[in-house]
Amino acid sequence: MENPYETAKAFALDFGRTEYALKRSDYRRKNKDVAEADWDSFAGDLGADFFARIVEKEIAKTFIGDPPRRLMADMTWSPEKTSPLTSVHELIVQGVCRVRNSFLHGEKFTGGPEGQWDRDLTLVKEAHAVLMEAMAFGRLTRD
Repeated sequence: MENPYETAKAFALDFGRTEYALKRSDYRRKNKDVAEADWDSFAGDLGADFFARIVEKEIAKTFIGDPPRRLMADMTWSPEKTSPLTSVHELIVQGVCRVRNSFLHGEKFTGGPEGQWDRDLTLVKEAHAVLMEAMAFGRLTRD
């Protein structure tokens, strides 16, 4: 198995570059005192064609079919049983952004049920693939 930490670090680095590009491409949350990337607006502008493209390319089968869950305040993961992602907004915000948050906040590669490391690695790799496609499709540059 490849080193999951190196794979996740590469994803996190590209995620940061994407946030940088979003903020400088006027994808910033409005009515904020600080500059924050507006992932909702970016996802909306990618549109349904982008979601169809990801499905067609089959680069995120696990990611879409059994998406990442969210750690709740009571330390349970929600939802207990996931539903497939059905829109570009879910793909970007509830998918790519959630995987990034889980990794950077320490919730990936921590053990858990049998096979969880493999699943975590798959989610990171697929989130990274979707992120790179979004950058190309949205015609953003990271430099």
